[in-house]
Amino acid sequence: MTDFRTFPEFFETLDVKHFRAEEFTEYFATRRRGVTNSTPPREIWGNITPTIRIVDALRAHFGRPIVLLSSYRSPAYNAAIGDAAPKSFHMQFKALDIAVSGKTPRQVFAVLDQWRKEGKFKGGLGLYSTFVHIDTRGNNATWGDV
Repeated sequence: MTDFRTFPEFFETLDVKHFRAEEFTEYFATRRRGVTNSTPPREIWGNITPTIRIVDALRAHFGRPIVLLSSYRSPAYNAAIGDAAPKSFHMQFKALDIAVSGKTPRQVFAVLDQWRKEGKFKGGLGLYSTFVHIDTRGNNATWGDV
């Protein structure tokens, strides 16, 4: 990876049409239970590339806005979430929690599950009541009320 000085500079190099770097950097500054998240270490910035490309394609598929509810989580921030997996792929910057405007999480999950079956990505899919988790860990895993 080229030595980018800022995450937005790195993000500009990705072929992503429907998202802005600010949608990530805003989350890097969020607080939970007195813990402030942080920008991911530079050496893992590239980890999000496969995941955001799938979510970008999902945005084009549905033709509706997608909200990134969770992206990178520092270990301390992840621990402050409470029910987060202690080895969450969010800490490796390989995971996103998303909600698609006007679509239920089950509808979003169904499309992503089909894409995974078609080999468009390998990774985790979690179905929750208000969002879908997607990661590109390299092997398939599924959880939630599926």
